Amino acid sequence: MARQDRVNEARGGRTAKFASKRRQKTLDQFNVLQEHIVRRRNDWIEKTTTRLARENILVVMEDLDIQAMTRKPKPKPDPNKPGQYLRNGAKAKAGLNRSILSNCWSHTLKRLKDKMDANGGRLVVVPAAYTSQTCHKCGHVAKGNRESQAVFHCVECGYMANADVNAAENILGRALNKTGGGTA
Repeated sequence: MARQDRVNEARGGRTAKFASKRRQKTLDQFNVLQEHIVRRRNDWIEKTTTRLARENILVVMEDLDIQAMTRKPKPKPDPNKPGQYLRNGAKAKAGLNRSILSNCWSHTLKRLKDKMDANGGRLVVVPAAYTSQTCHKCGHVAKGNRESQAVFHCVECGYMANADVNAAENILGRALNKTGGGTA
């Protein structure tokens, strides 16, 4: 399709999309693939949320600001060359944004809420702020607690754990505080 668009540029400008039979056939094939991807994603969301709602009384999720997470990085002006810009990782960020948006986190949250309500369970959404930097044992919050993406080491009490496990325990603790220590 990209090659077909390049031919169209030569015939009438950048935005020209002449309706040739080959281009229409390629577009139809592309649309079939996109529909397949969407159906697989929706099927996964439905099956996963159904399983979670049936097997659990309480499900806890972080209230992530997806819109803020998927913003484009701001350009960094080069101090040595006025009018020029430094690399800001825009291509890598674009790939991450595409990945986040393709997983449909908000749709998953909505379907899970509906199914938890229907099955008599409860979905609790807690604020995401500092869950990965807070020590589960002593409650100390510091940026230095996260040694790496995978390792959590509290600078106050010395507690060590997997960073994701520590964050999950913090999220569960916040949910239990919000519900009064129970599940309902």
